[in-house]
Amino acid sequence: MDYFKQFKGRFMGVMQWDDCLALLETLHSNPNDWYLYDTLKTMPNEVMSSTDFSQKIEQIKIIINTEHDERYCGIVYTDDLKNPSFIKIFHPKNLGKVCGGGEHPLMPQWLISKEKPMDIMAEFGEPKKEGFISKYLKF
Repeated sequence: MDYFKQFKGRFMGVMQWDDCLALLETLHSNPNDWYLYDTLKTMPNEVMSSTDFSQKIEQIKIIINTEHDERYCGIVYTDDLKNPSFIKIFHPKNLGKVCGGGEHPLMPQWLISKEKPMDIMAEFGEPKKEGFISKYLKF
């Protein structure tokens, strides 16, 4: 399946902390053949080694647990809770309007997939900065 099609496909939000931790444990327990694309870094061309992948999942878990001070998760999205093949994780300190649609949606920081990534930033572009007035008045 095309990576961009998967990226724009149907995802379910992981709202409960128990579900989030179970999903991360599923990834940690099955560390083979995953691409982990940190959208703030260079896009990967190869799957991560199982050791590096497990370590990165643990680092992401620590970031989520320490920096997302909410009663619910809401920053992790997956195509399937039990058998995931594509996961989007937003950084807790860079949420903006996660639920907001629009021409330039907020990008997740981490994209975890079985499919080789394509350059999301090149495809969807960087968000444009709009001032308060220009957001509501189009000239």
